Amino acid sequence: MQNRIPCLVVAMLSLLLSRLAGARDYQWTEIVIPGATVFRAAGLNDQGQTAVTTTDGRTGIYQDGTFTPLPPPPRGIQVAAWGINNNGVITGSATFPTGLQWGFILRGSTYAFFSRLGWENTVARAIADSGLITGQSFNDSDGTNAGFIYDPVIHRFTDATPPGSTNTITMGMNRFGRITGSGQEAGIGRYGFVWQQGTITEGTRELRPFLARLKIDVDNTNTLTNIRGINDSGVVVGFTTNPPGGFVGSDARGYQRLVPPGGEVPGNITFCQGINNFAQVVCDVTDSEINPLNAFIGSPCEGGGKD
Repeated sequence: MQNRIPCLVVAMLSLLLSRLAGARDYQWTEIVIPGATVFRAAGLNDQGQTAVTTTDGRTGIYQDGTFTPLPPPPRGIQVAAWGINNNGVITGSATFPTGLQWGFILRGSTYAFFSRLGWENTVARAIADSGLITGQSFNDSDGTNAGFIYDPVIHRFTDATPPGSTNTITMGMNRFGRITGSGQEAGIGRYGFVWQQGTITEGTRELRPFLARLKIDVDNTNTLTNIRGINDSGVVVGFTTNPPGGFVGSDARGYQRLVPPGGEVPGNITFCQGINNFAQVVCDVTDSEINPLNAFIGSPCEGGGKD
């Protein structure tokens, strides 16, 4: 049986980060994998499917109380699911016997592996309905890293590292091609970003390229901000540190603190890493030492249509 936490309880725990615009209470449903603890939950799609990995090494897709493990990869390769799109295509990371990581695309039971030229490691973190993949490439040898967009049809990587940034992770893309992620920059610190790299035509409107850096201000502290997902309405989800916690929202609607059960305990940390077009979010909670405790899918209490 799924463990659902009533909206009334969540409402008492919620803390708005800035404006009240668009704030909604959330009902939390625990992701339960019998005999295991969820280590990471990410990449929630519109069918309520989310990619999960457990502390005992299982990885797959969770939906409505059912966990479906990924099919076995080729011998010697370990895989970890990171995201699933609305077409059921899965992406994630594959670790080879050498210790190096590549990205993978899984359609049905068939894996396709890919690696970005010039980088030791390639980790795919999310896949859009278009089939484009966002992720991070990094080198163990010198500590460098960069964000990317990968087009598997033409086998082309596009760099997605904001100018002047380090420690970049790109994760999330909506139907307009807007991407999200986080980076670090001198004078700014850790920030989240929303990036539209090209001009978008929508009906009679033309949306010009932009790069927006976001810092969530919590109690006037030097908050470290990480954005991990975006839906088609431009609502983003992510988490902050110092103080730790999840958040959801947009500049137009304001940002709301996400507090799944256990997230309100002092010292515990909430990581939110997925949002769909119904404004559902997926978050996991750890203790202060990043030991996983549990994971949840959060659903807005009001409304029922797409955000």
